[in-house]
Amino acid sequence: MITVTPSSSRLQSAICNLQSAITKRVLIIGPSNIGDAILASDVVVAVRRCFPDAHVTLVVGERATPLFTDDPRIQTLVDASRFDAPLGRLQLAVVLWRYRPHVVVDLRHTLYPLLLKPFAAWRYLRLPPRRLMHMRDRHLWKLRAQVLEAASALARVEERPLHVTAKDTAQVEGLWKRWALDGGQRLVIICPGARSHIKRWTAEGFARVADRLIAEAGVHVIFSGEPEEGPVVEEILGLMKHRAHSAVGLVTIRQLGALMARSDLVITNDSAALHLASAFNVPTVAIFGPTDAAKYGPTSTRHRVIHRRLFCAPCEQALCRFNHECMRFISADEVYEAARQLLTDGEGSRVRGEG
Repeated sequence: MITVTPSSSRLQSAICNLQSAITKRVLIIGPSNIGDAILASDVVVAVRRCFPDAHVTLVVGERATPLFTDDPRIQTLVDASRFDAPLGRLQLAVVLWRYRPHVVVDLRHTLYPLLLKPFAAWRYLRLPPRRLMHMRDRHLWKLRAQVLEAASALARVEERPLHVTAKDTAQVEGLWKRWALDGGQRLVIICPGARSHIKRWTAEGFARVADRLIAEAGVHVIFSGEPEEGPVVEEILGLMKHRAHSAVGLVTIRQLGALMARSDLVITNDSAALHLASAFNVPTVAIFGPTDAAKYGPTSTRHRVIHRRLFCAPCEQALCRFNHECMRFISADEVYEAARQLLTDGEGSRVRGEG
């Protein structure tokens, strides 16, 4: 895999050298953040199925690049944020034009298809129908609309949309041994963070749920999140009566997915962790407040969505006009009960993955 650095000349030489050797070139313009990129990962799977021998170039934002690094389905990974300046966007457009992709998938409604596929530009101007609410379904609709050959690939058996490397698995194995986790004891992963603070449930609520799961359900509990969410996890651990582990700063986003694959349940706000749990089809309790579960909710086979029906929710606003009632009014008892039901329903039926 070629991972593109800030040097546009390096990108240009790497991509242009492929033209004589590759018979089919596919360009995917993907989302910029982690959560949306996970929701779009099924598109990568479908493209690879549809064009198994093609050279695939994926353009995503800086935060999303760790999801696809060393993924054998992608040959060139481009960090779009390196070309954010007006001159940079022009440089990227020129390089992509010289790449001359046979197939273009644009999940962001950029102007690049107008340059790369001018005679088929109308396909890229179409918007998904309103009846398709969930972002995962909308991404797949765009793929079908833009690439006619993709319909058959989407109809085939599902596979894990995110690739886990041997290094990722080894890191998880190391934590497993470090914490002396009992393979026979159930594992619950709790992700209490979110990029926006208004999407976060209360620290007190998470602490109460974790304590009850440990005391009454007899499970191991691991908290995780991005490095900047460390203070959030530390606050929760300080409120707890029982011992839990923290994986904050110890795993990458993809290694967290490998850890989730070994777990029996994930409890999370509306965040990248939610979509990661869905990607690995882990039973999930999703806590929603200001955002719409119909658009961003879990897609795993077994899940529960906890939310409050208020006149103002979901508002999908960056700032709360009131006092965050949509999250504060969610009780620890109902979150615990949803978790207990999923653990009970899956007892004896879940086989832990190996990452």
